[in-house]
Amino acid sequence: MKRIHIVGCGPRSGTTLLTELMSLCFEIDLFTEHEDSIYNFPPRKCDIYLTKNPSDILRVGPILEVMSNLYVIYMVRDPRDMVVSRHNHDPSRYWSGLRFWRSYTPYGRALAPHPRFITVRYEDLVKHPNQVEALLMERFTFLKKKADFSRYHELAKPSQRSLEALREVRPISSSSIGNWRKHLPRIAGQLQQYGSITDDLIFYGYAENPAWEKVLEGVEPDLYPSFWPESTQPDSARKIARFVKLKAIYVALAHSNLYSLLKVIVYCSWFTTLVIRTARKLTTRLFAIRQ
Repeated sequence: MKRIHIVGCGPRSGTTLLTELMSLCFEIDLFTEHEDSIYNFPPRKCDIYLTKNPSDILRVGPILEVMSNLYVIYMVRDPRDMVVSRHNHDPSRYWSGLRFWRSYTPYGRALAPHPRFITVRYEDLVKHPNQVEALLMERFTFLKKKADFSRYHELAKPSQRSLEALREVRPISSSSIGNWRKHLPRIAGQLQQYGSITDDLIFYGYAENPAWEKVLEGVEPDLYPSFWPESTQPDSARKIARFVKLKAIYVALAHSNLYSLLKVIVYCSWFTTLVIRTARKLTTRLFAIRQ
């Protein structure tokens, strides 16, 4: 079994759209209805298991190292468009702020060279869907095409939860690109809270230089809170990182074949060493007590 897991640079990054496209246009025999954690396992046997969860960009690195049948697609979108996007669950507010971008993108940039990790820009997907489809088949050679991505709207039957995120089934469109220009107070407010994102914009090809920030001169920042809180618990990142390697081993074993099992043994040698050291210390203390 091969598992494809789609992650993102934050909410509203296009992960739902890509999941729907892939489940419809490739021969994939088991896929998530909306979102599933990388820690969840397939409910039945299958050849290809497709899942998605944007926040798992924080978790997939160690799992890629020990699970040879895991393939990850990382969706990136212009963060300015992300933070002005709304969701049908609460259309009265912007859905999320830059804190997700700040947290997630360092992981995406670090994993970019991995051979089973693909970065896909949302803008490329909606402008050139068939080219992105071809790229995925080129990188993940086991994928077999059933239909063009561009025909998605003719064939789609998304779940209710996916439909809520997508808003409606319609032809793939690039009309939302650059929508941030209509919401300059929101952009100014986010930059006031999180600082400049120009370096990231240049890295991903969304800006050539800092000159774009001039459009914000004299704009009153909008600090109205997003649906998702602008701040999170200070120890949340530490909680996610805690035992992440042990969890990676757990996931790999659940999907294991002989090759990945051998990689797990090598990868968890650090844990074996820790156990041995702890056992030695306990033994030394027991002998000391007896004497």
